[in-house]
Amino acid sequence: MDGFAVRSKDIKNAGEANHVELFINETVTTGKVPILKVGKGESAKIMTGAVVPEGADAVVMIEDTEESNGKVKIKKAVKANNNLRFEGEEIRKGETALKRGHELTPPSLGFIAGLEFRKIKVHRKPKLALLATGGELLGLNQDIKPGKIRDTNSVMLENALSRELVELVYAGRVKDKVTSIKKAIEKILTDCDVLIITGGVSVGEYDFVKEVLNGLGVRTVFWRVSQRPGGPMFFGIKKNTLVFGLPGNPASSLVCFYEYIRPAVLKMVGKSEYFLLEVDAILQEEITKKSGKTQFIRGSLSKKGKSYRVRPSGMQGSHILKSFAESNCLIVFPKNRTHLPARSTVTVHLLP
Repeated sequence: MDGFAVRSKDIKNAGEANHVELFINETVTTGKVPILKVGKGESAKIMTGAVVPEGADAVVMIEDTEESNGKVKIKKAVKANNNLRFEGEEIRKGETALKRGHELTPPSLGFIAGLEFRKIKVHRKPKLALLATGGELLGLNQDIKPGKIRDTNSVMLENALSRELVELVYAGRVKDKVTSIKKAIEKILTDCDVLIITGGVSVGEYDFVKEVLNGLGVRTVFWRVSQRPGGPMFFGIKKNTLVFGLPGNPASSLVCFYEYIRPAVLKMVGKSEYFLLEVDAILQEEITKKSGKTQFIRGSLSKKGKSYRVRPSGMQGSHILKSFAESNCLIVFPKNRTHLPARSTVTVHLLP
């Protein structure tokens, strides 16, 4: 604090009705080292952040003093160590500063800079490429025509990726032709750590993505997941590049991103916790489905008292985005269950 560095025992009887007068032996400004020691009946005028002179064990705030003719009247007693900050108070010798996997936020960088680290080793940002397939897709700057639709997947995934510690090195669209898809994938496959492709991974006559990937040496790890939405998802690897093929329906694509791609990316940058945060919540209305597949229900989560409550946020079709836009979580409907009654406890994945 701005004020006066003192020996607390010299002013133990100070108060509004009993001022204690001390000599001021020097003024200590920030960035300077004190020259004199504070002895009995003495004080040093001191600024916030300045080094406390030897002999002083407390600082009286300037608001509780009255200075005149080289002396100061102390109007309030302070205890030893009041208004001081100490060496080793924030971190002690041998203590871990930040653990591996910690994200370098602005305060993190300020903290380690204060510890005199000029360079540190970090995980680099993974390079990601995004390719949308489909002759029906149009960008935001193109006018809609009959038979065409807006490329909402690219809009969503580019924004979702912008919130993570990644570098998006490519984003583009390609028609449903083997030659076009192959040319686009060949161009970017070796330049990225993760390739995300939307559309063309199901069993339709024009779904060529798996065929092209296999032809380019991408090893299939799995194709199809027992879930809704997002069942026809593809995952493969070529050398050190991860390849995700997502369904074209927008809700399917985004669910797969949050449940699979985002965790992979967070693990690549050294995070120890990479899956969506999971909580239990009380379901506010019943839900039914067919048995056999896990279903991720877009939901609205709120908290009342100490418990969470959740309800579906609207229509759940894989083409529907309104309910996704109004949701903040995914309700996990287990694959072998067909009915979740109201007031039952369900598992919920919180959307970032």
